[in-house]
Amino acid sequence: MGFHRFPGNIMMHAQTRQRLGYMALLALSAATALILYPILHKPLVLLHRAEALTREGRTAEADALVIRAVFEGARRPDAVLRAAGRLLEDGRKDQAAELLRRALGDMPTIPAGLAGRMAGLLDSGGLPDEALALLLRTGPDRRNREERLHLADLLRRRARYAEAVAEYDALLRKAPRDSEAALRKVETLSWQGSLDAALPLARELVRSDPENRPARLLLARILNWSGHTAEAEAEYKRLLGEQP
Repeated sequence: MGFHRFPGNIMMHAQTRQRLGYMALLALSAATALILYPILHKPLVLLHRAEALTREGRTAEADALVIRAVFEGARRPDAVLRAAGRLLEDGRKDQAAELLRRALGDMPTIPAGLAGRMAGLLDSGGLPDEALALLLRTGPDRRNREERLHLADLLRRRARYAEAVAEYDALLRKAPRDSEAALRKVETLSWQGSLDAALPLARELVRSDPENRPARLLLARILNWSGHTAEAEAEYKRLLGEQP
């Protein structure tokens, strides 16, 4: 008696072969992914290794890997800041500056506060010009208060007084009672030599807050520089507690 293949058996064999083919493809895809992932995602792999080393207390090795990861394309803000900080600590200022410039250049938008933290690293690392250039690249509407204060400070340290005053004015438009910004504005005007503009503002600062010693000291200095020596002496005596 001959053997007859039934259509149902044929379909089952075909389905089995198809399933085996799918399984083989899945296995091949998984193996390929395991091989290619470290290559295609090398910066991420380096960061993961750095995190593991940090947990083990091997911070120097971890920092070296973070630096490698960032230079190879990692743009995670915490990693960029960590790498730049380590480079500055090691005296590699140019590399730190380049790293931060590249990181910001690759970002379509800069998260609030990130530019300020990067500029702070550069400034504290002895690179004020790089910090200034970095902050100037941020959009004026995106700068937070601390970034504006730092930018204004960097500008006046470079004798760019009008630009610094503009930053203080921007802060005061948003927060008219920001005494720190107001004090620094008056101080900047005095450095600029605009004593006629600085003096009434200094008087107003003291009038609105008589216990503000920095404001009183600044007023005394401006009075002295303006030739109002008697008033200046009276202010100094108040500061010393010799006069009510």
